[in-house]
Formats: sequence, C-alpha cells, structure tokens
Amino acid sequence: MGRYRKGFSLVEVVIVVLILSILAMIVVPKIAVSSQEAKDAALSADLKMLRRQLEVYKQQHGGKTPDLGPTGAYDLANFLNRMTGKTQPSGAVDANGACGPYVTEWPSNPFVDESKAQTVTFGMVATSPRNGTSGWYYSLTSKQIFVNSALGAKSIDQAAIP
Repeated sequence: MGRYRKGFSLVEVVIVVLILSILAMIVVPKIAVSSQEAKDAALSADLKMLRRQLEVYKQQHGGKTPDLGPTGAYDLANFLNRMTGKTQPSGAVDANGACGPYVTEWPSNPFVDESKAQTVTFGMVATSPRNGTSGWYYSLTSKQIFVNSALGAKSIDQAAIP
C-alpha cells in the first residue's frame, strides 16, 4: 500500500512564510508612502484653494483681508466666520450679506492632531513656523495662509500666491 500525504512538510511551510514575508516587506512601505503622498496632495490642493479664496475675499471687500473687521482693526475671532459665512462688503459678518461664503467648510490639515487640524494661528512672522500648534498659520504681515505642520505641502507652502 502507498503512503498517503496528509499535510505540508515543515520546509514547505517555512518557504511559503518566507515568500509572504518578502512580499510584505515590499508592499507595506509602498502603501505607507502612497498614503503620505495622498495626504500631501490633498493638503496642497487645500492650501491653493484657500489662497485663491483669500484673494477673492480681498477683491470683494475693497482690498481688506478677513483678519480685519468692519472698522479696519484686527478681528481675528471672526476670521473663520468671514471665510465660511456671509459678510457685508465692509467685512461685517452677516447671514444675509452680499459676499461669501468663500469655503463651505474650513479644511483639515491631516499632518497635525485632529483637535488642531482645522484651527488657525495668527502671527507677525511672514511665513509659517511649521510647529504643529495648529493646522494653519495666517501671517498678519504677508496676509497669506500657510500650512503649520512639519510635514505636507512643502513644495508650495512658501511660494507666492498662485
């Protein structure tokens, strides 16, 4: 009578595990890089969109930027309200205003903690500190929005408004 084989030998199992391990070492880093690249592409698109919308706001408000209130003084507390809601040409936030909204929802920066991803820090430095204390940085001197994370959108972040 012939001998029946009921399973795989230890050598066969080791070879299969070794092949799967090699494939995993090749595929997993590519997936991680793809995820990082997707986040970066989305952040770059959001940054370009925000910069364009800031320019539209400025044109519709006689050269005033959304960091300024109706009197021309800084009104940083209403910056996001001016960008996501309606305003009067004076810059006053008004649900029935003639201008805006410029963005339907403020975008998230995927490279910072979720609780900070949609927040904006304001400062007098012309470019972002990229310290991750908020998702975005708005320069009160250059009147530009920047990414405020160590990663993401580096190729366009410090560039002039497109």
